[in-house]
Amino acid sequence: MYGILIKFHNVFAWLVLATGLFVIVKALTAKTTWGPGESSWVRRLTLFVHLQLVAGLALWFVSPTVAQARSAMGATMKDAALRRVVVEHPTLMVLAVIAATVTSVMVRKAPSSEAKASKALVGTAITLLLAAAVIPWQRLIGSWTA
Repeated sequence: MYGILIKFHNVFAWLVLATGLFVIVKALTAKTTWGPGESSWVRRLTLFVHLQLVAGLALWFVSPTVAQARSAMGATMKDAALRRVVVEHPTLMVLAVIAATVTSVMVRKAPSSEAKASKALVGTAITLLLAAAVIPWQRLIGSWTA
């Protein structure tokens, strides 16, 4: 179970990043022509981020490393690497999911193409910055080169 979840989580991390970058490029280039097609990419990003959250929460409960770290939270909080995996990564990722969800709603309710593009740009940038801040890059890149 753990092996399947971690592979899914790794693949979807790349999908989230690629989709987020695509939305940012669209928001920068399609300000006056923003339409339903562009908005659908914001919704896809939100879907992918939510799927990442579900996989991440499942991993939080089945990962042997996280289970051991949760059993001794005092020691975990003193260990920067463990604290990052057990506390900081999930916390900032939940905030990224919230940012993506709020962005999707704001884009949907924006009155004009320019407003939709602007909200998509800012909201997606915030979402990606929150995610990028705690992605374990060495592990994510290592999963593709190993």
